[in-house]
Formats: sequence, C-alpha cells, structure tokens
Amino acid sequence: MDPIAVPAPPRPLHRLARRAALATCVLAGIAALVLAWPDAAQRAGVSWGWAIPALFVSAAVASVAGFAFSAIALATAGWFFDDPVPMVATFLACSIAMQAWSVWALRAHVELRVLGPFVAGGLVGTPVGTTLLLNLDPRPLTAMLGAMLIGWCVVATLRRPGRTVAGSPRTDAVAGLLGGVTGGLAAFPGAITVPWIGLRGWPKERQRGAVQPYILAMQLASLGCLATMGAAQPDGPGLSAVPLAPVLAAAAAALAGARVGLGVFARISDGQFARWVLVCLAASGVVLLCRGLGGH
Repeated sequence: MDPIAVPAPPRPLHRLARRAALATCVLAGIAALVLAWPDAAQRAGVSWGWAIPALFVSAAVASVAGFAFSAIALATAGWFFDDPVPMVATFLACSIAMQAWSVWALRAHVELRVLGPFVAGGLVGTPVGTTLLLNLDPRPLTAMLGAMLIGWCVVATLRRPGRTVAGSPRTDAVAGLLGGVTGGLAAFPGAITVPWIGLRGWPKERQRGAVQPYILAMQLASLGCLATMGAAQPDGPGLSAVPLAPVLAAAAAALAGARVGLGVFARISDGQFARWVLVCLAASGVVLLCRGLGGH
C-alpha cells in the first residue's frame, strides 16, 4: 500500500514576497499613470508623483495594526500637500479603500452588536470634527491629540499586563463619539477607539473586527461631511478643487499596500499585535504633536 502523501507546509514568506512584488508592480503602474497627467499633478498644490509612493508605504505599515494610516501618512506624504482639505480628502479616499477591503477580509470577526454603539456615537461626533477642520486652525487641537496619545502609550507601557476592562454600550458610544471628532478633524477616528478596544483584552481578530468597520463608517461619514460643509463655504476649496484621477490612483496604491500589511497581520501573535498597536499609537502621537506645533 502506497504511503499517504503529506502535503508540503505552506511557505508564507514566499507568498508574502509575491504579494509585495505584485503590489510594487501595481504601484509603479499607478505612479506612471499619475505622472501622465501633468495638469492634474499641478492642481490642488499636491506633488502626486511623490505622495502616491509614500501613501503605499503608509498603508503597508498601518494595515498590520488596522489603523493609524492618516497619522503615518502625515509623516510620509503630508509634506507633499500644501492645503489641508485636499490632503484630508485624499487620506479619506485611501483609508476607505483600505478599510473596505479589510472589512471584507475580516468579515467573519465582525459583531454588529458590539459595533453598533461605536458607530452611533461616531456619527454624532464626525460633523463636529469636520466643522473644526473647516473653520478653525486645527494645529492646536492636533498637537493636543498627539500629546494625549503619547501620554496614553506611557501609561499603557507602565500598567500591569493582563488587566482588562469590561466596557459597556454607553462607554463604547462615548469612545465612538470622540473618535468621530478626531476622524472629522484629522481623518484619524482610531485615536480614541483603538486604545479603548485594546483595554478589553480581546484576541487580535476580534479587535480588528470592531475597529475596521468602525473606521470605515467614520471615514465615509467624514467624506460626506467634508463634501457638504466644504461646498457650502464661499471661500473654501471643498472637494471641487481636488483632482479625481490622482486621488483614485492614490487609493489604489493604498489598497496594494494594505494587502501586504494584512498578510503580515495574519502571521503575528496577539502579543506581537498589541506591541505593534502601541508602537503605531506612539508614532501617531509624535507625528500629530510635531505637526501641530510645527504648522505643517
């Protein structure tokens, strides 16, 4: 009797390398496409030829934790935007593409009962954040948010390992509301909700199952508020000043980066995921603080 053939174990590093190579090829095609539109590249004060590769890298790094794309993109791609409205609109488009694909990939871990209070609170807070973005100087608030994130990371590092909180629909709604404000202001709804969800002690898949659809819902709400409120401003650029072709190319580049990042997420442990989340929160805090204090 012939022995039973045992299939060879999968080679995740090789698969990850193939995904990275495919994403790089897609990015190269996208960059070439954008550079073929010089008129679009000159509008809205954006250097798209540099911004799009930076957004790809930001998406790959952020997608391991499932958040912090906007903060990381501020450090890598924010320097190529002269106006905050096109920048936030582009970051929203990229994040929506990333989050939509991530929600689909993690759909088995999405719990609507858990998600509901977060989204309900966020829908209340998003118009507040968008109003702050369009009518006030966002730099002091951005610096304050960055300082809060840095302080939280210090506390989280010093707190006793294994301690968790139970939470409730009411506290989840409050966290969602505050995340909606930060989402409308800086396209960063995870600034409040991610630390709060991290206190629950949930497995990494369940955390992502709550964070990803919440961020997607808040980004869609922020984009709608930005389009509506920005168009109502007589002197404001709104979204009409943002060229469509390079923004779509940026979203495609972010989606390619997200595929690489989610592949890494699938291969790390809960402990490694928690440390990665903390690093992303700390890096986001530093970026937001520096940007708020530096004025760019």
